[in-house]
Formats: sequence, C-alpha cells, structure tokens
Amino acid sequence: MKAIKIFAALFMLFAVSASVGAQNLSKADQKLLKKSVKEYKSQGWQVNPGQLPLETQVTKAFEARLERDSSGGEAWITGEGRSIGTIYDAARTQALSFSRGEIANKLTTQVSTTISEDLANEQYGNDEAESVAKTIMAREGRSVDQSIKRPITLMECFRKLSNGNTEVLIIQAISSENVEKLAKAALQRARRDNLLKDVEKLKNQE
Repeated sequence: MKAIKIFAALFMLFAVSASVGAQNLSKADQKLLKKSVKEYKSQGWQVNPGQLPLETQVTKAFEARLERDSSGGEAWITGEGRSIGTIYDAARTQALSFSRGEIANKLTTQVSTTISEDLANEQYGNDEAESVAKTIMAREGRSVDQSIKRPITLMECFRKLSNGNTEVLIIQAISSENVEKLAKAALQRARRDNLLKDVEKLKNQE
C-alpha cells in the first residue's frame, strides 16, 4: 500500500511539473504544444497503464527540444524511433534501437564539428581540421555508444493499426554536455596516440 502511495505521488509530481513547464512557454509555443497533443490523440496514440499521461509525455518531449544550455545551444540531443510489429515488445525494442541510433548520429556529427572547431583554433586549416576530426571520430564509435547507454525516455506510446499490428513511438534524449566531454576526451586520445603529430609532420613536409 505504501509503495502504491509513493508511486501515485511521483506520478502527480511529474504531471504537475509538466503542467508548470508548459505554462512557462511562450503563447506561440503553448499553441503549438496544444496542437501537437491534439494530433497525437487524433492519430490514436495511447500509453500503457502506469505510464505518464500522453499529454504529459508530449509536453516533456516538446520542452526538451526547446530547452537551451548556458551557451544558447540545444540542451538535449533527442532521437525518435518508430517501429511496427505484430508483437508490442518486438516493436518497442526496434523503436528503442532506432531512437538511440538517431541520437548516436547526431552526437557523432556534433562532436566532430566541435573537434573541427577546436583544431581550427589551433591554426589548422578549416578543410584539414574537418578531415582530422573525421579521422578521430572514426575511432570513437565505442565512446559514442557508451555515452548513450542510458538515455532519458521522454515519450513512449503506441497505437493499434487497422491491420492489427502495433506501432510504437519512442523519443529519448541525452544531455548536450556529452558533446563537449566526448570532444575533449577524443582530442586527448588523439594527442596521446600521436595522431595530431603525424598530421603536423605531413604539414611540415609539404
């Protein structure tokens, strides 16, 4: 009984937090959010028992995409995955995979861009900095995978299709702070492995 009360309290806390957050949006954004919620409902999306209400989840995902960090950039890197299957669990697993794959692609691109900008500040040419950044990122697949091992799930819903199949939609996110951390770590490993020195040697030979 106590566990049920705690769960109910947490459920209400999340719902209230989302409601307060929505009130802090501009009127234009509130209008877009209401339209988005209406569209999801009209398209038949629903949530499993025990999950946050659909409106609350849509609000969380909407706010995450608008939130900005201290530098004015996106505070969250989000990924959306959809999958259709005859079995809910199988479709959900596939949707999770697609969602994390999208996050990984975005993260890789942003980290590569950050490395390229850092190298350009070290007097590398823009083309050369971009080339070296791509070389570094080609070796960073494992680090990227580790950084998105446990993303935050902002939204998870499903709908029944006319043919009896189930479509699952999942939106996940990781903090954009991971970009700077991964970029710094990747550059440190590149220097440790003399990758940048090898590039500098080629520059001196030209």
